[in-house]
Amino acid sequence: MWRLFMIFFLLVYTGINIYTGSRLFSLVKYLLPSFKVFVFWPLYIFLCYSFVAIYLLRLAKIHTIRQAAMYSLPVIIYFFLALLIFDGVKIILHFMHHLSNAPGFSAAGTGIALGLAILLIIYGSFHAQNIRTTHYSITLNKNGPENPLRIALVSDFHIGVTVDRKWVAKIVNTVNSTEPDIICLAGDIFDGGLDTMSDLESAVMELKRLKAPLGVYACPGNHDIDGFSPRTGAGGTGMDRVMSFLEKAGVILLLDETALVSDRFYIIGRRDARPIRLQQQERKTAAELAAGPDRSLPLIFLDHQPVDFPAEEEAGADLILSGHTHRGQFFPGNIITARIFKKAGAAHYGHWQGSSAQGIVTSGAGVWGPPVRIGTDSEVAVLDITFGH
Repeated sequence: MWRLFMIFFLLVYTGINIYTGSRLFSLVKYLLPSFKVFVFWPLYIFLCYSFVAIYLLRLAKIHTIRQAAMYSLPVIIYFFLALLIFDGVKIILHFMHHLSNAPGFSAAGTGIALGLAILLIIYGSFHAQNIRTTHYSITLNKNGPENPLRIALVSDFHIGVTVDRKWVAKIVNTVNSTEPDIICLAGDIFDGGLDTMSDLESAVMELKRLKAPLGVYACPGNHDIDGFSPRTGAGGTGMDRVMSFLEKAGVILLLDETALVSDRFYIIGRRDARPIRLQQQERKTAAELAAGPDRSLPLIFLDHQPVDFPAEEEAGADLILSGHTHRGQFFPGNIITARIFKKAGAAHYGHWQGSSAQGIVTSGAGVWGPPVRIGTDSEVAVLDITFGH
């Protein structure tokens, strides 16, 4: 299914590139009549696919080149959407007999569309680093802590080339300002390829500042691997340094494990459903993980991808905490993720209500790929939970 989606995406994206490239070349020819088509198209194609080319050419470790390449996808998409709006206006003006046939009219429209796309990406770059808090009030029909429990849920830091120490510090400061009782990190703490970041250790040490009396618990995400280090030992996990960093930061990583917290509720941390390059590792089922705990106490599942909500509910979960989706990160990605995770029986963002369980999917506090957010927020989810029959 994922491969079919990628093929479909590449076909659509190629069509978008042909459309936008033709319009951009017309603008270039209007401004520079001697500019040659055989010069334009190779440059434009490289620009459009530069976010892939940097990995093929092994340039992803060069920070400036990688960051520039990551902007190509959203710029092309918003340039395309702006052109569609402009063409819609042209059609309306045509039927109203107010359309100018001057070559400069189309050139001006293309230039305005490109300018709007660039301005939108600039906004999205700043907006992505603005960490917000989203609050939920939840009631679980089981006995738990005597006082309401406050959980700070954070996902998708993607600590790496883009999300550096300063960004992590903002996230930590936001989490601590909510004064949580317990902190849950729902995976993708790292962006894979730990060697790509020069100040990785200082960024990770920011996590050590997370403060919660009941501790900091985490589950792994699909990016939480050491992509540039060899696997060690028979059946090595590729997570050795990830686990070491989190241990130094005082984060309790649950790998298909259960933790009884203050003798009043359980945190059940699951391995990721589809870890990158680690597909050979099978994770325990939700039923297997829920078989051991005292079912009279609340069971809180911590699972990076919201793809197993029905099974976790059937296993006895009371609350499921996830991330991964980024809520699409930038429009129209949110439309795509909403459809994908609805088909999985869950939600791509916000509060999910099952027949006996509830779930929260956060949009994450960092970014992956293009360092922009448009139509979504970088957030810390704050859950105030009350217990009782």
